[in-house]
Amino acid sequence: MAGGKVGAVACLVAATFGFGIIPIFLKHFAESLDPWTVNGVRYSIGALFWLPFLLFLDRKGGGAAAAATGRSVWRDAMVPSIVNVVGQAAFGVSPYFIPASTMGFVLRLSFLFTIVFGFAVIVEERLLAHKRAFWFGTAFSLGGVVAMFVEEAQGGVASIAGLVILVVTSIAWGAYSVTVRHWLAGYSARQSFSVISLYTSVALVLLMLLFGRVGDLAGIDRWLWGNLMLSALIGIAFGHVLYFRGIHELGPVVASGITLITPFVTYLAAAFLLGERLSSIEWLGGALVVVGGGLLVLARAQLEGVAPPPCLEVDDCPGD
Repeated sequence: MAGGKVGAVACLVAATFGFGIIPIFLKHFAESLDPWTVNGVRYSIGALFWLPFLLFLDRKGGGAAAAATGRSVWRDAMVPSIVNVVGQAAFGVSPYFIPASTMGFVLRLSFLFTIVFGFAVIVEERLLAHKRAFWFGTAFSLGGVVAMFVEEAQGGVASIAGLVILVVTSIAWGAYSVTVRHWLAGYSARQSFSVISLYTSVALVLLMLLFGRVGDLAGIDRWLWGNLMLSALIGIAFGHVLYFRGIHELGPVVASGITLITPFVTYLAAAFLLGERLSSIEWLGGALVVVGGGLLVLARAQLEGVAPPPCLEVDDCPGD
């Protein structure tokens, strides 16, 4: 048992590191490719990684078992996939407007929006409204983002637009967690994410063909191709598997607490590889967001055994 928990912590640490460095990859890609092309290629790679599992599952009878209950993962995954497309598209565009370090901190808002959307569809989640930690966490998180908006306003319209896009991403990821729990309860994490990845990749490839400069792919070298593939496997495939493993062993509250260090991983990597630095106001805003996230995790912990966890599938997984 102890070995299992140690392994689960190792999985969460590895997932946190993986999610933390994805903004660095995206900033690197922004120098050569447009966001639509990057999104289309990366998610296609992620979907191809999961496709063999999905085919194997159907061959083993998984599809027939679902059909016997009158449900279909292909139908049930549609709404979460639409929400995921919005979140992924916004996430892919954000590094063209905003530093990677800022991305890491602002995306911590996704846990707040997971809870907020949970209020709408899960009665038990509304018990959080009686917890002081929830209200303090909400105030700290939103106050931190406001501080970042004030600082980024000095950078002009582009910087403000980048923050707005990041907030949209956080909202979408919050809604994504709740829609997965609502529509895909009863399916395994791998089966659900396999279908969602496939649907998302189709949508993002269509957006790539409509708005991207696909011809630019012919001009990139093997190093950039390798980084595209590596970032897709780290953020979209392996990162989620590791995160799910940690959740199933330790629970969503502990997992969410560990992943609070993700923005610091992003900042350290951005400082070392990109030379990025945060101003005092940005540090204050980022710290408030992280502290707010910690208080929200505490509020969830206080409901353990009273209300179900927010979502065991994708909760608080920004950075793919």
